[in-house]
Amino acid sequence: MGPRSKNNKTESIKDRTAEHIEDISTDILEDIRKIPQGKSGLVIIKGPNIGDKFLINKQELAIGRNPASDIFLDDITVSRKHAVIIKSGKDFRIKDSESLNGSYLNGKIVENAILKDMDRIQIGKYIFLFFNSGVNN
Repeated sequence: MGPRSKNNKTESIKDRTAEHIEDISTDILEDIRKIPQGKSGLVIIKGPNIGDKFLINKQELAIGRNPASDIFLDDITVSRKHAVIIKSGKDFRIKDSESLNGSYLNGKIVENAILKDMDRIQIGKYIFLFFNSGVNN
């Protein structure tokens, strides 16, 4: 070992946190900051239509390849009924709809999970950033 030992786990977490912030464009982050208090939704940060925003203005928001979905993702990696964002009081959850490729929250596959401000949701080749301007950051 050299003059300074490294904790590989800590170093890895720091690297991932830096990546997490750096790969979101400053324009997208600025747009999210401008959203009025009390609004929540998703913004595409990777995939086609980067920067598109979707406000959550109903109890359940369907995401999938079905054109009738609230968020229509026209890509073979997305199931027709892929996932649902559910509003329950002040909380929001993502629930996978038994999709073929799964739904990911912050890089981990999930079936049903609570969302927090600035969480990343991956559905197929799309990555969304969840924002909840009703919470203190």
